[in-house]
Amino acid sequence: MKCFNCGCELSEKDFCTGCGADVGLYKKIMHISNRYYNDGLEKANVRDLSGAIVSLRQSLKFNKNHIEARNLLGLVYFEMGEVVAALSEWVISKNLRAKKNLADDYIDAIQSNPTRLDTINQTVKKYNLALRYCQQDSKDLAIIQLKKVLSLNPRLVQGHQLLALLYMDAEEWEKARKELVKCSKIDANNTTTLTYLKEVNRMLGIGEEAAGSSAKKKKAVAEETITYQSGNETIIQPLNVKEPRGTASILNIVIGVLIGVAASYFLILPARMQVVRNQMKDELKVVSENADVKSARISELEQTVSDLQQEKKELQDAVDGYTGVNGESHKVESLLQTATDYLSDPQDYEAIADTLYNVDTDYVQNSATDAYKQLYNKLMELVGSQVAEQMYRDGSAAINQSDYTTAISTLQKAWYFTQNMETPDPEVLYELAQAYQMAGETDKAKEAYNQILQEYAQSQTAGKASERLTELGDSGDNQNMADTNTTTDQQAEDTQTVERQPADGQTEQQTQ
Repeated sequence: MKCFNCGCELSEKDFCTGCGADVGLYKKIMHISNRYYNDGLEKANVRDLSGAIVSLRQSLKFNKNHIEARNLLGLVYFEMGEVVAALSEWVISKNLRAKKNLADDYIDAIQSNPTRLDTINQTVKKYNLALRYCQQDSKDLAIIQLKKVLSLNPRLVQGHQLLALLYMDAEEWEKARKELVKCSKIDANNTTTLTYLKEVNRMLGIGEEAAGSSAKKKKAVAEETITYQSGNETIIQPLNVKEPRGTASILNIVIGVLIGVAASYFLILPARMQVVRNQMKDELKVVSENADVKSARISELEQTVSDLQQEKKELQDAVDGYTGVNGESHKVESLLQTATDYLSDPQDYEAIADTLYNVDTDYVQNSATDAYKQLYNKLMELVGSQVAEQMYRDGSAAINQSDYTTAISTLQKAWYFTQNMETPDPEVLYELAQAYQMAGETDKAKEAYNQILQEYAQSQTAGKASERLTELGDSGDNQNMADTNTTTDQQAEDTQTVERQPADGQTEQQTQ
């Protein structure tokens, strides 16, 4: 036995020699658990499975990590036909001790045989179906299902007990007794089985009362007869018996005939009724099997209908995504609206930006026709730079007016159009990052500043982005890059000044 605190081997002392922990109570608990385990093992050896389950459960209450007790409990459950309960105990045991555990072999022995697993599943389903039949008072159907269950799993004690109970309800005592005897061979001291068997024996006249009445009857016969030996034969002569007269003989003959007729009637008719009953049971069995097949087919068809409906819904959603209310494509409509706005007023950059910004670029790159791509590229070529310049100015003005929501929306459009130019200007992304920062959206601001450092590391803007990141407390991964860009930014400030001019027909002016 090992210490629960440090894992050292315990001595006969009430404390651990390794860590000094008090293990007196711990030892008592472990001894009690082992005692219940030994009791359960002894009961299992004499097929007292119900008693073994009680003892092993008590053992696990005191020590839930008792691997041997849990494995033995699983074996007892398996022997009683309760495979699911057995697998549960073995899985718990395997989780408690992953290596050198017999539970692995038990689980593999079941899971390695798919046919056996399917048989177990069918047994559980049919047993539950039999219980529902009993609740619905369909006892004949319940008996049929239980016979199927016991043919698949002959050791299911609960199945034998339920079938015996149904036979007892139908007053078929001999059949009930056979099922209960089978239960006794599996689990010798099951309380439920013994209770049912006692009642059946009482109804059949089997037991101590029947044995006592038989002994009394033999004693009475012995007292009313004389027995003597004649050679090798034993002669039994009754006392006080008179020889029958003629009238008495005729009366006896008539009585005998009546008894014969009555016996024939009562013996032949039940046999005939039993034949009819068996035929009805066979027909019910066929009907039940056909019903199971039809139910499975109905379930399969319902699942197919459900799948088709789901597929229809997905396709409809896809169609709705591509199609507008009047049947026109949203994506084509957006580009056509942009072209219309441009033709109506080439200087209305705000309207052109709104419609052109909503065009799906993934659709343009992957799925659009050549004509669609040409129209999109032509519009970007005609108005892209002007729209980007106008949106940049509007966004900067919104920042100056502290309207950060408008600034973010406008600068997002400006950066969208700037990215489609041959030489994107990182100043636009820098302004967008500042708008994020001033609006309190720090994470988006950091992401924009980091994008400038990664994609435009040699630009003048990278130095300013690095300073902003330092202010935001996110300069760890970008410090080296910022240091590298400092010299470049200083040289750019001394040699180059860039002045942005309005987009209404003017171009950018650079002074070297």
